[in-house]
Amino acid sequence: MTDSFVVTVAATEHLSPNLRRVALTGESLRAWESTGKADEFVHVHIPGDNPADGWEDDHDIARHYTIRRWDPAGPSLVLDVVTHGHGLGATWAKTTTPGDTVAVSTPHGYYSPPEGSTRRLLIADATGLPAVARILEEASPNETFDVLIELISTDDAIALPSPATVNVEWRVSGNGRGPSALVSAMGRLEVPEGDTYVWVACESAESRRARAFIRDSWARHHSLYRIVGYWHVDQEEQLKKWEALTDEQKARYLEIWDENRPDEVNWLELEPYLQELGL
Repeated sequence: MTDSFVVTVAATEHLSPNLRRVALTGESLRAWESTGKADEFVHVHIPGDNPADGWEDDHDIARHYTIRRWDPAGPSLVLDVVTHGHGLGATWAKTTTPGDTVAVSTPHGYYSPPEGSTRRLLIADATGLPAVARILEEASPNETFDVLIELISTDDAIALPSPATVNVEWRVSGNGRGPSALVSAMGRLEVPEGDTYVWVACESAESRRARAFIRDSWARHHSLYRIVGYWHVDQEEQLKKWEALTDEQKARYLEIWDENRPDEVNWLELEPYLQELGL
């Protein structure tokens, strides 16, 4: 967490059985600056037994969540959080109440359709639903979206208002309750035409399968798609594998990931290396 902004929970609201809205506010947010990207996210530091320990970026106590709405006048951040499961983030989202304190990081975002294109294909599991909702809400009337969302339950199919033309397909699978069907569903879609921008957000392993599918079957320039792994179905196992790497292996990983080139270009080189490491 490069910069930390201590905030207070202002309000909470259940949007569906597995989605809860948490509004955060605080004077520190006056120095917080949005990226302007509709899928921007922050790391939320959830304090443990001793919040006085500080707000360092620690994977054990920080979770990343999409910003559903940003109001600089408040100032306030609104997060819609999937509450399925028993992890730290889900437990916090289920139980937090107004007055609780957390900290958020500076934001990052990925959604960047190329200038001049108007067709979009959005594919996400439940954790990507808040970003999909904001993308559609902030879209322009001349855009057309095809949207495929994998839910935990049909009761989580929230309204997705948009000034754009939107076609939505909901399906129930994956999300930690069984194998994801997103990539197999992608195989039944028509190949996106022309400069259609494809954005995928889901479980990390499934996101890597989606990336491989797009490269093998849809043959798109890296500027026409962005794939994001939002969570790990086997997070503890993945962390153990990472910690077991040598310093040289970790250094090689950092060498491959070049901040001066597009992320999807980085993945061309990183994916074979991860497979070599068994990650």
